[in-house]
This record gives sequence, C-alpha cells and structure tokens, in this order.
Amino acid sequence: MAPAWGTPTSTLDWCEENYEVSWAIAEFWNTVSNLFMIIPALYGVYQARKQGLEHRYVIVNYLFLLVGVGSWLFHMTLRWSMQLLDEIPMVWGTSYMNYCMHLVAFKPKEGSPKMAAALTLYNILFTLVYLIFRNPLIHESMYGLLVVVMVYQSFYYLKTQYTREGTLLYITGFVMYLTGFILWNIDNTSCASVISIRNSLPVILQPLLQLHAWWHILAGYATYLMILYSEHQRLTYLKREVTLSPSWCGLTVKHKRAGQMG
Repeated sequence: MAPAWGTPTSTLDWCEENYEVSWAIAEFWNTVSNLFMIIPALYGVYQARKQGLEHRYVIVNYLFLLVGVGSWLFHMTLRWSMQLLDEIPMVWGTSYMNYCMHLVAFKPKEGSPKMAAALTLYNILFTLVYLIFRNPLIHESMYGLLVVVMVYQSFYYLKTQYTREGTLLYITGFVMYLTGFILWNIDNTSCASVISIRNSLPVILQPLLQLHAWWHILAGYATYLMILYSEHQRLTYLKREVTLSPSWCGLTVKHKRAGQMG
C-alpha cells in the first residue's frame, strides 16, 4: 500500500525510517510519543481551571497542547505545512512561558506591556523570516534562545524565593530537558550509527533507540514540570498555602484557596 502522505515536503526528516510501522504514519514512534505533551497539557488546562489559577496558566497549557498536536501532525505526515504547525507554536508558546515566568513577582492583574511587546515582536520577526528562508537553523536558534532565557528566569526565582518543592520541580525538569536535548543531538549527528545499532536489536527492543521519540517524552514532560514550577512560584509569591501533590499525571500543584485569582 502506498504511503498515505506521499513524498515528504518538510525540510527535516528524522532518524526514524519512514512508514516502517504503518502506511498511514510516516514516523510512527516520533508521532505517538507526542502523547507525553498532549496528555499533560490537557491535564494542565483542567488543573489550572480547577485550582482557579490566573488565566494565563490556562493559555500556556493550551499553547503547550498546540505544540503537541502540531508535532504529532508533522511527524505523521512530514509535510511542510505541518512542520510549521509544530515549529511556530514552539517559539510562540515558549515566549508565552517566559512571559508567565516574568510575571511571577507582579501584583495580581498587573501585566508587563513592554515584555509582551518585545516577545510579540520577536515572534513576528521569527515567523516572517522563517517563512521566507525555510532554514531549520533559524527555528532552532531562536527557539533555543528562548529556552536559555526561561532557564535563567526560573533559576532567578529559585534563588529569590526558595522552596523545597520548587527546587524539586526545577531540577527534575531541567535534567529531563537536558537529557532529551542530548538524545536529540545524538539522533541528528549519529543517525547511521543509531540505525545500525537499532537494527541489530530484537524487534521488540528497537523502539527503545528511537531517540527523537525520547526527546518528545523527556522534553514534553519537562515542559509540563516547568509550567508547574511557574505556578508554584506564583502561588508562593502570593503567599498561598501551596503544595506539590501526586496525581495520575505524576505531579500537580494545589493551593488551599481554589477561587479565581483574577
């Protein structure tokens, strides 16, 4: 049966052999691994609403969800249009995460117009340049810069309002993201070796060496933890009785007052 989506038109084709598992999905493992973004994002939306958190935490989880869905469609089809649906939300969503982190120590209902304007301009510039030049390095560098800013902002609050639970969220998220990034690079730079080793394993073990899928799993859940970290730091700043509680999604942030904060 012919591949469902035809010849790839994306500028990237990852180190998973196309249509090996299913004629309907170009990269099966790189596709289904996006559930580690989609499910935590949906749960994050639910919990943000249930806990009565500020509306920006609902929005940031929806943007996280959009990245997961876009990445699913990209790896399922390897079409350029779906690649854009993955990569553009990555930049816009990470920008909004930076905005949420920036507002951790602001008064309720107080915003930061200058920060919002700067991030919006950055996102528009990225989108226009990327649509014209279609160079993956543009996306990777501009997304990477936002991640570095996020790590720095997060670490700043770790020092200024230390909590044991906040530290746990930060370190766990950071280590998971860094591990995923290392695997992503190995997958990119040593693809032939990865495929050779993968094919030498029993069939049942071969998915364990789908390193880009591990990037989705680790970076996806790390993103969920960093959103929780931002929520935890925000509630700490507002002097709420905040706790980090086990849940079916691993962890969630809860606070005593569940009413809307504005």
